[in-house]
Amino acid sequence: MAWIEDPDRNVLLVRQSAGLKCWTLPGGKVKRGEALIKALKREVYEETGLRVQIGSLLGVLDRRDKDAITLLFVAVVTSGAPKVKRKQREIKEVSFQAALPEKASPSAKYFWSSRRAAPGNEGLLTSLENA
Repeated sequence: MAWIEDPDRNVLLVRQSAGLKCWTLPGGKVKRGEALIKALKREVYEETGLRVQIGSLLGVLDRRDKDAITLLFVAVVTSGAPKVKRKQREIKEVSFQAALPEKASPSAKYFWSSRRAAPGNEGLLTSLENA
């Protein structure tokens, strides 16, 4: 998953078009043989239309209920504007949010609360841009 902030510290979220239609952070599964960072860049682009630079690992969530581990990375937009691509069927909406919507995925809730509560999380964009 990618933690992408705009200059006002709003976080980019996507709303799923199927199932519970929850808001979540952009990201997805790694295909067999695919590199992790390449997969995250691909998923972010497919879901949001944005090209991103991936930075530091911010968090890990052990999803035993899904037999999966979710990783959260900071990402910075290098080009594009957030939008749902025409061929995208999994995502209904893309937008920067100041607060986490009530109908959010468990992983989005976990990472949102841990990032917003963590001291020193200000300036994520600056730290990556200056790297």
